[in-house]
Amino acid sequence: MIDTHCHLNFNAFDQDLKEVIKRAKQAGLTEIIIPGAKLSSSKKATEISNKYNICYSAVGIHPHHVTEYINKSETKVLERLEELLKIRKTVAIGEIGMDYYHYKDYPPVTQENKNRQIELFRLQLKLARKNNLPVIIHCREAQSDLLETITDFIKYYGKIEGVFHCFDGNQDYLSSVLNLGFYIGFDGNITYKNNQRLINLVKLTPLNRLLLETDAPYLTPEPFRGTRNEPAYLTHIINFVAQNSNTKPEIIEKITSKNARILFKLKKKFSSDKITLL
Repeated sequence: MIDTHCHLNFNAFDQDLKEVIKRAKQAGLTEIIIPGAKLSSSKKATEISNKYNICYSAVGIHPHHVTEYINKSETKVLERLEELLKIRKTVAIGEIGMDYYHYKDYPPVTQENKNRQIELFRLQLKLARKNNLPVIIHCREAQSDLLETITDFIKYYGKIEGVFHCFDGNQDYLSSVLNLGFYIGFDGNITYKNNQRLINLVKLTPLNRLLLETDAPYLTPEPFRGTRNEPAYLTHIINFVAQNSNTKPEIIEKITSKNARILFKLKKKFSSDKITLL
């Protein structure tokens, strides 16, 4: 069982990370992928991954932190990300993408900010292509611009692999993303009431392109909604998908785990390394 998107590198887990990972293992998780959101959290993801045997890291700058890119030169950002990529058990670039949502206590997203997000996204796509790594893509209220950006990138630089994390869009958008060869990630919000739209999208996603994620500490699934999310709750997402797909949970678990191992190239050599378990 693999949680392909879990922010164990965020402050919400600072006090009990060891216990959280222990509960994840007890629930049956064999791998957890920890994406970065900026340079510091990317570094923390690599540190956690090198300490715990079931953890792997992704490094990247989330569009919400585009100011980190603006305030540093492109060369410095690339150099730092390249350094983090060399750290063992780094398996992807992420999470990266575009986000036009107006967050509380933040100014509205300007056209200049959108342009910088596109620049940063392209920069990190190039980095992934150069290092033959998949990407973990975040997209919120920017579907059209992101799809255009990544389609143009593939046209000029060639195919790139990855997952559209916490997928949100309509059926046509889903088809476009699948046609580009990407995996589709779904999270605990598919279990929320009155969310039939997302449930329908899950049903429309081929099983061989499906990934499951918690996005912990966010998007806690039912029946734990309102509390901090954690990777052990992935079992509830698997059961929900199975129930709504008329498929046994063990089949969903097996197929989505296989998908994750293929996409992120989770090699056997990692599991044999002698590192701290708990």
